Amino acid sequence: MNQFNKKRDRLEKWRSVCFQLGLIIAGGFTLLAFEWTSPVYISSLPGTKIIDTEEPYLPLPDVARKIEKPMVKIKLPKINSNEFEIVKVITKPTPSSDPTPEPDPNPKFDPSKWNVAPEIDPEPAPVPIAEIMPEFEGGIKKLFQYLSDNTKYPKMAKDAGIQGTVYIQFTVGKTGEIKDVKILKSVNDLLDKEAIRVVKSMPNWKPGKQSGRTVSVLYNLPITFVLKG
Repeated sequence: MNQFNKKRDRLEKWRSVCFQLGLIIAGGFTLLAFEWTSPVYISSLPGTKIIDTEEPYLPLPDVARKIEKPMVKIKLPKINSNEFEIVKVITKPTPSSDPTPEPDPNPKFDPSKWNVAPEIDPEPAPVPIAEIMPEFEGGIKKLFQYLSDNTKYPKMAKDAGIQGTVYIQFTVGKTGEIKDVKILKSVNDLLDKEAIRVVKSMPNWKPGKQSGRTVSVLYNLPITFVLKG
């Protein structure tokens, strides 16, 4: 009985070992079956054509080496040196007594060189009334005396019986000069011209003053032409 039990125990030990060994062998055959493939050749498949798409390589000829540049030959005419005469021209600077002066790096403006008149401040307009009015030398009596002595009655106007009072306007300047004479009220062309002439012939007056300074002043003057009966 004991011997039978021992044999059974030994078989039990080997059973597990054999079972594991069987599993390993079975797994190995399974992997081998999956890895096993048979070669397939394309040429052996029905209806398959093998086309070689790669173009054959053909070496290009070396064109650059074969093309040569054309040679151009230029023939120059022969020149006979005896046919030409070489003339040397030597120019001498002409001496100048007045050498050209060097330009001034800082030139000054000179109106006389440029024909430009210097700027002159414009004279202020004459005033009609000043604090001190201009006056004929000697006063108003001397003025009318001067006019009476120097006025010449035009003969044609006298013969025609023309008479009347001509009103003259003029300007007495800062220095007393008489200027800008014109007619304010006319009588006759002959009398007007004589009145203008006698006024322009007057000597300088005493100039008018405004705030202590001499100024130009407008002045109105009546000149009467009367025929004696």
